[in-house]
Amino acid sequence: MLRKANNVFSVILSDVNQATTGLPALGTVVTDANLAIGAVVLTDVGLRRINAISGLADGDQFFIVQGKGVGNPLMKTPVLTKGKVKVSIAKFRPAVQQITVIGYNGTTGSLPIANNTDFWIKVRKRDNDAANRSQPMSLFAGPVKTDATGTQEELALLLAKNGIKNFSQEPANGYLRFENITSATDAAIAGTVVSFDVAYNSYVVTLVGGTVSNVSAGDWIKLGGTTTSTAVYKVAAVNSPTSITLETLYQGTTATIAVANVRRITAAVASTANFGVRLTGAPAPFDVNAFRDYYANRFTATFSDSTTLVTHVQGARNGNGMWQQVAMDEYMSYGYEGQNDMLAVPPHLRDQAVKIPGVGGNTALTTKYSAITLAWEEGISGLVSMAGGKGSAILWLNLADNAGSGILATTPDNTGETLATALGVTASDLNE
Repeated sequence: MLRKANNVFSVILSDVNQATTGLPALGTVVTDANLAIGAVVLTDVGLRRINAISGLADGDQFFIVQGKGVGNPLMKTPVLTKGKVKVSIAKFRPAVQQITVIGYNGTTGSLPIANNTDFWIKVRKRDNDAANRSQPMSLFAGPVKTDATGTQEELALLLAKNGIKNFSQEPANGYLRFENITSATDAAIAGTVVSFDVAYNSYVVTLVGGTVSNVSAGDWIKLGGTTTSTAVYKVAAVNSPTSITLETLYQGTTATIAVANVRRITAAVASTANFGVRLTGAPAPFDVNAFRDYYANRFTATFSDSTTLVTHVQGARNGNGMWQQVAMDEYMSYGYEGQNDMLAVPPHLRDQAVKIPGVGGNTALTTKYSAITLAWEEGISGLVSMAGGKGSAILWLNLADNAGSGILATTPDNTGETLATALGVTASDLNE
């Protein structure tokens, strides 16, 4: 989210790997030499480390400080005054992408059956960007035309193929993923295969540990689950003993799928089943230096046959504490601190402390943040006027991975956890 530049705004980031035991002793002046990169601490106005704001009197002032490394200036909040600052928290919430289904939705519905007929899906972008707020862009899957013996299976496959191809032309990320789902009865995979290796945007499914004996070209396979909401892919060829080739590009996450979560649907059963086309928002790549605002995709999907069921399965959510949001806050706060080298010719990039998946050994599980916000309002008096000035400091506290869930409390204590406690916040309240 973008912040207002007419208010005082600063950002502090912690690194959960910085242990409290590495902080300077209480009463010691904090410097670039004794405060490690990503360590955060509470100090008085003389930059001496203090234990907690509970030990201060109303009207006493303090700083929150982040280490940036030896030789680099400390990152400090504005001077904060006890009694004027309101403390609030917001724990990490993952982003959620929108899901909309045309036709069969896993429970009910179907695609139309018509011979030699054109069909298409129209997508209106509703993103929170300058291009699509007032005049949304329209994108299409199709038109596609059924043959002289049209079936739901045929139409579903045509729409998915065309959607994947058309949306692959959308910049950077394709914008939407297109998958088929069906009501068809499935059966277990037979053979000696142990698991299946799948890769996003690949036609090839690699067999691991053995072969399959009951899958043929023209059949469908479920990849990644056993429910009627699991995506299905039509088999173009079985290249036993090594792989299966799909009719459409795999749209899920690159993974190894256990044989128990792969099911087979015969061509005969699929030919009379209900089918749907599932549209799922694709996370956009984010580069804060390109100054892209961060948001999950939002869209409205309609179908050319107005009698066909369109199901809004899941709404989009940007989340809270996603690394993209934290990166944008960090970037903007540096500008407010006077780092305007990005305006130079050539520009000089601002430094980053935010953790990014795939950089420095970080993953999606280690790049989560929860927030403590300190907000205040000052009365600004002049000779003939009075105005209120607002300010806020956001403390993005990095979370440790605990079996897939982010937690702030660690052993030994980390500096973000210690800072939360010093501000009167229970560290576990910031767990995911």
